[in-house]
Amino acid sequence: MSVFFCYYLLTLVYCVIMQARRWKQDVRTGGLGISPGLDTMALLIMCWALAPVDIFLTWVKVYKDAEEARRNQTKL
Repeated sequence: MSVFFCYYLLTLVYCVIMQARRWKQDVRTGGLGISPGLDTMALLIMCWALAPVDIFLTWVKVYKDAEEARRNQTKL
């Protein structure tokens, strides 16, 4: 039971941090922009699935960029 709870807490913290980063980018001057209330409620339910998917997609993007940089390096 404690392993699942630790996993849940870790993924929740990761998702909240990523949500805060996105919220800071999306908010407009004067406080207009998105409201993080519904996003936070969704994170409480789905963070156990969202965090691994986000980490995997980030890894794929980094790997793709590195592969593209390697190809450009060999062309020169």
